[in-house]
Amino acid sequence: MAGIALADADFALLMRPPRRTEALPGIGGRLRARPEDFVVRELPAYDADGREGHLLLTLKKRLLTTDEAIAAVAEACGIDRREIGVAGLKDRDAVTEQRISVPAEAAAALARFRHPQIELGEPAPHSHKLRRGHLHGNAFEVTIRDLAVPLAVAEARASAKLDALAALGGLDNLYGIQRFGHDGRNILQGLERLAGRARGRRKADFLTSAGQSALFNLYLLERRARGLSRTVLLGDVLKKTVTGGLFVCDDPETDQARLDAGELVITGPIFGGKMKAPPPDSPSADLERGILDRVGVDPSALVALGKKTPGTRRPLQLTPGELQLRRVPAVELASQGMAPHKASHCGEGLCLRFRLPSGAYATQLTHEIQGPTDDDTSTNAPVSHKGP
Repeated sequence: MAGIALADADFALLMRPPRRTEALPGIGGRLRARPEDFVVRELPAYDADGREGHLLLTLKKRLLTTDEAIAAVAEACGIDRREIGVAGLKDRDAVTEQRISVPAEAAAALARFRHPQIELGEPAPHSHKLRRGHLHGNAFEVTIRDLAVPLAVAEARASAKLDALAALGGLDNLYGIQRFGHDGRNILQGLERLAGRARGRRKADFLTSAGQSALFNLYLLERRARGLSRTVLLGDVLKKTVTGGLFVCDDPETDQARLDAGELVITGPIFGGKMKAPPPDSPSADLERGILDRVGVDPSALVALGKKTPGTRRPLQLTPGELQLRRVPAVELASQGMAPHKASHCGEGLCLRFRLPSGAYATQLTHEIQGPTDDDTSTNAPVSHKGP
C-alpha cells in the first residue's frame, strides 16, 4: 500500500499560497506591532435566555490565549476548566473579546475576580453551557504599520486590492498557515491520520484537522489554477447564501447564473466519513478525487473514519462584511506605561475594519493587501519539508 506523499511543490503551495491580487503592488508593513493593533470581537449567535443553570458573560483579554484566560477564571472560581464553555478560540497576541459560560454557582467568585490582563462583563442567567461553534463570526480591527510606501500611496494600493478582490467574487476562504503548526510540521501527520495510518490519541483531533485543512487548501488552489473558482461544475456541492442549505448541482447553467447573482457559493471538501460529496464520476467528484490521489489518501480510509471525523463542506470564497479602511497615527508605546527598555515607536498605518464568518482567517485579507512589495519573496522563496 502506497504511503502519504506530499510533493515539495504542494508543501510550498500550502505554506506560501499565491495571492489572488499578485499583479497589484502591496503596502508591506507589520502586523501586531502592539496587541491593540489586532482587535477581535466575537459576534454571538444568541443572547442569554434568562433561565437558571449557567451564567453567560463577556471575557476581554490581552496577550493571553483563550485557554490561559479560561484557566485563570476557573482557578479563581474553584471549578474545573472543562465546566467553562467557549464558542471559539481567540488570538494570543491581540486584544480579544468573546463570550464564555460558567456554572451559576460561580457567581460570587466571578464578582471578586481580578486579573491584570482580563476583564469580565456582567453575567446573565443562561440555561446551558456555551458550545464550540455557537457564534456568528468575528469583527476585526487590524492595523498594519511601518508601511513600505508613503501612507497616501498605501491607502490607494489597499483600496485597489480590495476592489480587485470584490471583482474576483470575494476573498479566497483559505485556512491560515498557523493551522499547520510550526514550519508545517502537522500537515503530514494530519494526512497520515486521515489515511488511517497513524495511531495514538495525543493531539489526534488537532492533527486530523490540520490534514483536512491542507486538503481543502490544495483543492481551492487547484480550482483557482484551473480558472474554476467561480465556475459551477456538474456535481458541485453548492451552498445557499441566505439559508445555508447545501445541494448538489445538476444544472450548471442555471446554478452559474445564481452564483453570479450572489445567491450561491461553491463549497470545497473538508474530507471525513460523513461528508456530503459530489456524485461519483461527475466533474466535481473527479476534481476532489484528484486531490486525494495527489497525496496518497484512499477514499475508503475516509469512509472508515465514520462519525469520529464526519467532515463537512466549506465555502471557497467569502465577502468580508462592513469593510472599512482608515488611516491611523503613529504611537509611542512608552506613553502607554510600558517598561522603558521595551519602549518603541510604532509608525503610522492603515486600519482595516471588517467582519468574517466563524472559521475564516483575517490574515488571508492582510496577506493580499501587504504584498507583493519590492523586497517581497513570500510567494517565490523555496520551501522544503520533512516527514513526521
